[in-house]
Amino acid sequence: MVVYDLICKKNHRFEGWFPSFEGFQEQSVKKLISCPTCGSTKVEKMPHACAVLSNRGDKAEKKEPAQTEKGPEVRLTAEQAKELLIRLNHYVRENFEDVGSRFPEEARAIFHGESEKKSIHGTSTPQQREELDEEGIPYVILPKPELDS
Repeated sequence: MVVYDLICKKNHRFEGWFPSFEGFQEQSVKKLISCPTCGSTKVEKMPHACAVLSNRGDKAEKKEPAQTEKGPEVRLTAEQAKELLIRLNHYVRENFEDVGSRFPEEARAIFHGESEKKSIHGTSTPQQREELDEEGIPYVILPKPELDS
């Protein structure tokens, strides 16, 4: 799932969720994306900052993030937030390899090019996460959703 900030020809800004970059392109070509404010189908992706790891192990000079104009704040209900969290966790379980408690070692090996590049998930202790942080190894902590019994 990818999320893009979009803008229509009348400068209305909105967010679009797509199954993939190709999904966005396909819908865009077929004029299936329309502005929720004015209905225009002349829609473009807005430029956005992204993080790219260019040199493994090399610590590049940190730059200040560019100031970007924020769009309207979207507030989710508790149920909507829970649903998104459930979907995110399901996506990770389906598309990432579960390496369990070996997560720090696997992440380190992938980062240093000692293991094949792949998407993984697993568990780690606070101390292991601190060590990954010190080494500059990127990871994300995903909260587990509370499921109704």
